[in-house]
Amino acid sequence: MTDIHLSIVIPAYNESHRIKQTLDAIYEYLGNQNYSYEIILCDDGSHDSTVRLSREFFGSKSNFQILSLPHKGKGSAVKTGMMTAQGQYRFMCDADLAMPLEQIERFLKEMTDGCDIAIGSRELINSKRLGEPILRYFAGRVFNLFVKLIAIRKYQDTQCGFKCFSSQAADKIFPLVRTKGWAFDVEVLLLADKYGFSLSQVPIDWRHGEDSKVDLCSAALQMIRDIFLTRVRLLISHRK
Repeated sequence: MTDIHLSIVIPAYNESHRIKQTLDAIYEYLGNQNYSYEIILCDDGSHDSTVRLSREFFGSKSNFQILSLPHKGKGSAVKTGMMTAQGQYRFMCDADLAMPLEQIERFLKEMTDGCDIAIGSRELINSKRLGEPILRYFAGRVFNLFVKLIAIRKYQDTQCGFKCFSSQAADKIFPLVRTKGWAFDVEVLLLADKYGFSLSQVPIDWRHGEDSKVDLCSAALQMIRDIFLTRVRLLISHRK
């Protein structure tokens, strides 16, 4: 068994405007914990100075890796990071740190209580959404309805960028993930369900970032296509 307790996997694409602040916050937070850890930054082919600034920040610091990857999409970056990680628990963390880092402990509690996967949710009773435009919230709810109709009905928030996996779940699921873009979360949850992994939904406090790079229209069309294809592919494989 690995001696690394927690791996933090951070997908990044053109994050030079905040990557040093993000890494500093994560490094400081983990440095105050009483468990072993590693940080894996998965750069998805950024064409700004994300990688250079990250290397400068880490310098001779230990427990980190920077994966410089070709630009394929968030799903591809997370997949590579999860397959590279060695931690007993592997936490997917958006580079914007829209969730307070101390709430990682909510996920780890679920994991140590026996769950295979814990996913952050902005839609539970104790969740908080801060600063989100009403149009963006409405678009997210419409998308979730589509996910429930086409793919999986169990979850109120499939797209939250904060999720934790046991090493066993990550090692089984992520080599099978084929969705390279934004909709990879849905494929991950479908695979988790297919292989019988236990899953807990964790309420989080989430703050909308004004500099979000997601184009709602283009992302929605791509995600709808990818989810439909994923669902068809898994149905076909199930019948074989």
